[in-house]
Amino acid sequence: MNDIPQTNPIIPKNFAPVIKLFIIGFIILVLLIPVVWISTIIKERYDRKDNVAKEIASKWGADQLVSGPFICIPYNTVIYKQDNTGNEKTTIITNYLHITPETASITGQVESVEQHRGIFKVAGYKAVLDITSDFPKDIELSSLPNGAVLDWNNALVAFDLKDERGLKELTGNLNGKALTFNRSANVLSVSSPMEELNDLRKKNKYAYDNDSDEAITFKFEAKTPVDISTAKAQINLHLVLTGTQQLSFLTSAINETISLQGDWTAPSFTGDLLPDARTVDSKGFTASWHTNYLNTGNKQFWTSKEPTLKLSNLGVKFLIMVDAYQQTTRTLKYAVLFLLLTFMAFFFTETVTRQRIHPIQYLMVGCSLVIFYLLLLSVSEHLAFGWSYLIASFGVVMQISLYSYSILKTRKFALQVGSLLTAIYAFLYILLQLEDSALLVGSISLFVLLGVAMYVIRNVKWYNQE
Repeated sequence: MNDIPQTNPIIPKNFAPVIKLFIIGFIILVLLIPVVWISTIIKERYDRKDNVAKEIASKWGADQLVSGPFICIPYNTVIYKQDNTGNEKTTIITNYLHITPETASITGQVESVEQHRGIFKVAGYKAVLDITSDFPKDIELSSLPNGAVLDWNNALVAFDLKDERGLKELTGNLNGKALTFNRSANVLSVSSPMEELNDLRKKNKYAYDNDSDEAITFKFEAKTPVDISTAKAQINLHLVLTGTQQLSFLTSAINETISLQGDWTAPSFTGDLLPDARTVDSKGFTASWHTNYLNTGNKQFWTSKEPTLKLSNLGVKFLIMVDAYQQTTRTLKYAVLFLLLTFMAFFFTETVTRQRIHPIQYLMVGCSLVIFYLLLLSVSEHLAFGWSYLIASFGVVMQISLYSYSILKTRKFALQVGSLLTAIYAFLYILLQLEDSALLVGSISLFVLLGVAMYVIRNVKWYNQE
């Protein structure tokens, strides 16, 4: 720190503050280079976490989608053709009549199992599901071609699970007789506009056809152990499955009830339909859905020659709510604001007290502000985000306050800088906790800060400043 001389032969005194502001602006632009670099580090670490989640899912089970059960009854159609010699040739084609349950009830108990790999953790779960489906007695035959006869002896029960690696147990019965499931011969396929696919379309709307859906080919089938041609059929299934991050269901009945209970305290309900009733507290969650064919588009009967049936989906995500990488990315967006407010505090102090601060000293303070984000990222991989934010901000505030005291030799200014940074970091943390009102609160606060700055420097004689 040096006292400002009365005259300056190089720079006219009326332009000195303007030139200093241009220098400060240039320093901010330079400091944006490491800000961008830190942003790439955050993305790299996030991608690494995503790869770890996929690796865990490949062994434990990925996000699960439960579909069915349906009853599939084969029927033969004879096609007559003439060959090149004029002889008639017959071809027998096998198709299936698919039957949707009249009513279905699914109850499930979901236990969270947090998976760890190094410093990364992924939200896994173990679910126990019981499914009861009642099928109609009378079969609608109007959709079958003329002469087609249903082969009830080879009727199948079709069922699907998105990732069979997570299937630990699958047992069931039809009218009290045990079902034995095997790998499917692709007798049934449905489609669903999966939420992840829709999100991808929104990000790149030209890469996907908006009318296309994700086809789901059922992986499991079982022969019907009893004759159901003249009687109602009731299918009971018991599943134990594991998965990662999400559990979803396709609406597989004309009228369906799904009830889930779990110990995860931060669930996110997703899909085409939200729960009719739900509770979330410190002990876990409960949720229930009630659907019917009017809001899901289900059909009671359809054949494999008809267009693929589109089913609605619903479910729950098990998220680790405080994602350090998302929170750090949000914090990084305020980097320019931090640099600007801190540098303006130094500039106004320099102007009011008529003391000189060198651009290199501005640069050192700016580097400390930028390192805050690197500290926050690295610490948050090991501690909760709140504690990481407190540690990183406390370290930066102390470092800049002590540096301010060392360059200006005034305890008052060092305390003022420390108080300003503490207030800014506290305000930013509050903004990070807000969702819908963050923009409103932030813009009003900036307006107030500008008014305070105007009031503080209202008496400065700018034309008398070097």
